[in-house]
Amino acid sequence: MFCYRDIPFSQVSAIKELWERNRKYHEDLSEFFGDLYSNMIFEERISAFADYDKNHMKITLAENSHDGTLVGYCISTFNGIEGCTQTLHVLEDVRGTGIGRNLMNQHIEWLKNNGCENISITVSYENHKTIMFYESLGFRPNTLEMRLK
Repeated sequence: MFCYRDIPFSQVSAIKELWERNRKYHEDLSEFFGDLYSNMIFEERISAFADYDKNHMKITLAENSHDGTLVGYCISTFNGIEGCTQTLHVLEDVRGTGIGRNLMNQHIEWLKNNGCENISITVSYENHKTIMFYESLGFRPNTLEMRLK
């Protein structure tokens, strides 16, 4: 069983270990751009959120109800009618149990309740399983960014 709780930005360091696993997952997944992920540093990435109005940010943790182990997280932000899920990660061994769907549904509802008419998420082109997951939630591809390598 899993439980979910929101935390303030001041406690975001709680996700560091999972964020590092997410970074490593993307580094290993990417055929061409793994170096972009290997050079990411948690504190630098998270500092980008410091400028957001804290009422325009939601950080949710998913925890194992039995032992309190952190098994997933989601961070979303909005600015006016534009909402964005910035990062989501669920531990590999509990994927498929509904944690990611629950996190996303909570964040989509929160964004809609805050007047967001456009909700987006950026996904690595090579992350096929995750793309299918987001499509199951109603997201559709809009643009494709290409980089010279």
